[in-house]
Amino acid sequence: MSEFLCNKGGCDVVPDKIGEDVLKQKPAIRKTPKAYRGELLPPSVRRATVDFVKRLEKHKIRYMVVGAAPVQFYGRERFSRDVDVVLFLDKENASDLLLILKHFNVKYPLPHEHTLDTPGDLLSWHLLRLEDVKYDALLDAHLKPEKLGLDEDSLARARIVSMNGKNIIIPSPEDYIITKLISRRPSTHDFEDIMSTLINQYNTIDWKYLEDKARKADILFLLKYYKEAIEKKLGRKKE
Repeated sequence: MSEFLCNKGGCDVVPDKIGEDVLKQKPAIRKTPKAYRGELLPPSVRRATVDFVKRLEKHKIRYMVVGAAPVQFYGRERFSRDVDVVLFLDKENASDLLLILKHFNVKYPLPHEHTLDTPGDLLSWHLLRLEDVKYDALLDAHLKPEKLGLDEDSLARARIVSMNGKNIIIPSPEDYIITKLISRRPSTHDFEDIMSTLINQYNTIDWKYLEDKARKADILFLLKYYKEAIEKKLGRKKE
């Protein structure tokens, strides 16, 4: 029988068995993450990501690629039809983002109560679901980093990896785990993303930093539950 792990953010169904693709991974000790080829991310998704990142960098808009991309480097390869990008906006660069959206090959359907005519509209909204017409790919632009537990410290700890020959910025393993714990949804890849990252990065994770951030986001007990599950599977004793 599956276990149910609940808090005020919702319930997770914890499977009796962790997938073999996760369990076969061994903790690694390395200073920088070893990049997988990421072949399970469709070419259209990778191209759309790189194209969008280039435009952001041209306008000096700070960002981090989250979602399915970091797990290709920290945990396991997996398929995804879309990409998530967190943007750190302010009054100065919100106008630059609006310019990108107006001239970029994207559609951005909005709820009826929202408009996107001025930079201020961007600052009051938290998520844009972009449809890249050129590459036929989906991009979710998160405009409120704090909703995913990301801040200036996260930017300072971010990692640079290569996608399609282009350097892109992703969160550190610790911050990536936080984003996944906060945004986790039932019946998705989120559980396996968290578990595979914890297993593969177990020996290099800054646990104090991770636990401090989890405590701040009120998900510490959830992190500890996942950690205990990993240590049990790895045959490790509690410290």
